[in-house]
Amino acid sequence: MRRFATQVLLFFSVIGALAGEKATADVLLDQTELVGLPTVAAASQYSFTASTAQALTVTLTDFKIPAAFTSLQVAVTLGDTLVGSAAVNSSGGATLALPAAAGNYTLYVIGTPNAAQGFGGFGVCVAPATSAKSCIAAYSFSGNIETPAAVSNSGTSTLNTNFTTSAVPGTYTVIITDDAFPMALASIAGGISLGATPVTMLGAGTTQVTMAANTSYQLILAANANAAVPAGLYGVHITDPNGAVVFDRTLPVGTMPASTIVDNTSSQALSLSLTDYAYPAALANVGVAVTEGGTAALATLTVPGSVNNFMAPAGSVQIWQFAVAGAQPGVYGVALLPYPSSGSSVDLFSTTKVVNPTASNTTSYAFIADLPSSGTYNLVVNDFGFPYLFQSLGTPTVAQNGVVLPTSANGDFTAAAGPVVILVNVTPPQSGDGIFGVTVETSGASPQVLLDQTQAVGAVFSTNVINLGTSGSYSVTLTDLGFPASFQYLAVVVSRGSQVLGKIYTGGTFAFNATPGQYVLTFITTPTTTNVMPSLNDYGLYTVQVAPAVPTVTFTAGSSSVTSGQTDQLTWSSENATACTASGASGWIGNEATSGTTAVVISSTVSLTLACTGPGGSASQSLSVTATAAPAASSGGGGSLDFGVLAMLCALLLAGGVKAAGKSDLS
Repeated sequence: MRRFATQVLLFFSVIGALAGEKATADVLLDQTELVGLPTVAAASQYSFTASTAQALTVTLTDFKIPAAFTSLQVAVTLGDTLVGSAAVNSSGGATLALPAAAGNYTLYVIGTPNAAQGFGGFGVCVAPATSAKSCIAAYSFSGNIETPAAVSNSGTSTLNTNFTTSAVPGTYTVIITDDAFPMALASIAGGISLGATPVTMLGAGTTQVTMAANTSYQLILAANANAAVPAGLYGVHITDPNGAVVFDRTLPVGTMPASTIVDNTSSQALSLSLTDYAYPAALANVGVAVTEGGTAALATLTVPGSVNNFMAPAGSVQIWQFAVAGAQPGVYGVALLPYPSSGSSVDLFSTTKVVNPTASNTTSYAFIADLPSSGTYNLVVNDFGFPYLFQSLGTPTVAQNGVVLPTSANGDFTAAAGPVVILVNVTPPQSGDGIFGVTVETSGASPQVLLDQTQAVGAVFSTNVINLGTSGSYSVTLTDLGFPASFQYLAVVVSRGSQVLGKIYTGGTFAFNATPGQYVLTFITTPTTTNVMPSLNDYGLYTVQVAPAVPTVTFTAGSSSVTSGQTDQLTWSSENATACTASGASGWIGNEATSGTTAVVISSTVSLTLACTGPGGSASQSLSVTATAAPAASSGGGGSLDFGVLAMLCALLLAGGVKAAGKSDLS
């Protein structure tokens, strides 16, 4: 693996010390992200803000419901700094002390559920260190971690798990809901047992059953998908006599892929949309459903369209997508966003996917550009060569309303107002990963970018879009936080359109120059996988910051020592600075250009300072110049003569002797 680390540090001194003053501006992006491979259980996270500094104790508890986790860990970050992590011990608990500090905390919980059960519950208590049993409600949370269900090509799926009743005995309510997604199930049946003793039979609908308190029961269900479509979805919701939930899951059947879990930060109305772009052909089947827990689906679409203004509770919601291509590939898009939407609304989830026929080995990616009006546009698809070049990046095609549009050799195409679909076929690098970019912009002397999107192939990846309002130099800092282990591979690239502006492997800082506009950060990661410690499998935590680059100052003197009253030549330059101020001497004070040279009279030993500021903060540098005494002048009462004066007198005497000799010869 190639490793590059770039650190920029300018340090200059002339018989003086570098001033330690350096201030930085607010960052434009400050993000910490926990990454897990698609095959592992999605992590759970929770954030809170401590307005005052106090020492805290974090306690992670494995509820062992329905069974103990194989491994369970918690990590805590304060801002973008990892402040601690801990793993549960054999008794199912872990404790972590946090130093007193105010700020934004995030708790990350990762785990490997029991293989037979596939999921487990946990709780995190955050309490003052002086009273560890008094959980702060706003700081504490609980949740479930679930391993993605394996796809079954038979159209049949079984559930064999345990659940534990609450401290309340009596009549429990079991609700089994067929979500009829993408079609109603052919059958679902099972039962609850206590050891070898059957307790009740179960089917779709509501069942009342009497159960003891604090007792582990076995839940067994078998679901068969409709013969026409070998996929389905159903939920199981069990509550105690007081209405407290003891089991709450939505489960896939047959070929239904695992869900995507997103965090809905607050209870709110949402909108769900599904689009079949009918290119190269309409899909044979396409649908999307949104669920929370095991109750009925919050929203379902089995044909393209939208569902608006449905309520979703705060917490994790699951998005289930199902699509089948016919004889040709197809493209569809899904978006989940707050309702009503506005220009500032941020999608909770959005994706555009290519669905290939079952027997196809093609790797295809689709992108959507929304054209504001009829006209000519330009498409560029570029292999970033980062970290490796693709074996091939096929000629892209552009289609509108299912019709392929002619595209010139330089990427120009003419289209009507509305969305167009860009389809790109790629052959991944022989080893490693690759990134390519897709840009669509208007034609003319001042093109407007309508689409600027990147796609990584062969790795876990994510993107961030930042909008820069001013020209200047910006720095990107990528840090591997080493939880639960350092990444096997971690990299980021900054791009704008088809141009790569900067990149880094493993971690470190790099700078890029920018003008106002939109820029894309693409992250590619490969978490460490080990069979030695299952708790380390397939997760990684990193942080990234983007901020205006901090100014740097270079400040030198022509000489470190000059005769008092004489001049010294000062030379300076700076980077990422917009203004500089001089201080330290009568001729070196006040505003100065960001670079230049000048002569300054040195009357006494001085410490000269140049301080420069810019969008990224400030920096300064100092140097010392020593003033030496001037030579003493000669006096009329006699004194020493220097060598030059003696030489001149000797020359005069010799000249006088020659003249005298000449006169004697003539006489």
